[in-house]
Amino acid sequence: MKLELSTWTHHLNQLLYAYFYFCKKEKIEFNLSFNKTVKYNGAILFINGKRVFFDYSDDSKFIDSSDDYDFYFKRSLRHKDLKPNVHALNFNVPLAYNSHSFLLHLKKDFLTHKPNKTEIIRAIDNFGLFTNSSHGILDIKNYPKEVKDFGGNIIFHTQLWNPDNHPDEDEKNRRTLQNEFRIHACRVLKKNFENVSAGLFSDEFAQKIAPDILLDDSHSKKKNYLKNLKSFNIGIADDGLKDNPGWKIGEYLLFGKAVVTTPLNICSDDFKEGHNYEKLSSRSAYEELPEKIENLLHNKAYLEVGKNNLNWSETYLHPKNYFNRILSVIKVDLIP
Repeated sequence: MKLELSTWTHHLNQLLYAYFYFCKKEKIEFNLSFNKTVKYNGAILFINGKRVFFDYSDDSKFIDSSDDYDFYFKRSLRHKDLKPNVHALNFNVPLAYNSHSFLLHLKKDFLTHKPNKTEIIRAIDNFGLFTNSSHGILDIKNYPKEVKDFGGNIIFHTQLWNPDNHPDEDEKNRRTLQNEFRIHACRVLKKNFENVSAGLFSDEFAQKIAPDILLDDSHSKKKNYLKNLKSFNIGIADDGLKDNPGWKIGEYLLFGKAVVTTPLNICSDDFKEGHNYEKLSSRSAYEELPEKIENLLHNKAYLEVGKNNLNWSETYLHPKNYFNRILSVIKVDLIP
């Protein structure tokens, strides 16, 4: 079994650390190789004569041809693109596992490849002293193991994207809709609930158009965000760039939070409305947030939904099962 990629990107950490976890658990060789021909944000697994491609692009467009592989796993997979050999990767989460040991298992050409520098530094930075996405901070061992009751409090920390910074008119329109939802959602939450932490990461664009709902600078640090996230019960999510879920919703699930989200436009396994999340009617329906949250507050339903999500994330996102699920789909036996 061998995994190949051209560039170590943040999007690939979920796969790489899950593969490392799996190899250590099963006591088999960790074989990660450099191949400059593999598409950016992609990876290829060779196992039992099969070629399996992983597409972690946050775009619904395929970065390679699914016809060239026995199996093609895709993040942000639309229902219309499902085929017998095409499967969903569910939600992408920037997590890590034992990063220093992971580094010791990497080959020299992988470590010296210049585009990998950012993730190598993040893997070394165990305490988040030099980078904002330290792998030590993202280590799965730091994530909660159970759901606790914090009174049904709500969190929505988000950012804006300046439409003028993108040349494509469709993307400009998407960013405008996204910004409108995020601004109004924060205001609706703050108006209707006392037990809430909602606001925008402060940058020049946010300061200009929504100065009343800015978060202080400490909230922009990933270390602080994940620490704070542990102490909330309900997380608000919306579509990220290109109308696809961002990392936020996956983090909510791994932390055992109940979720209220705009409609999900991607394929996901066993992730059900009413069981795992409350759904708004559209990506602009911020006025529906109070009703959906009240549904979760009634009889503390957020605790049951949070437990459902913690269980779901252990099966579909956590490294202890992530790679096993992939192998179960492609139906291959372990090879030593």
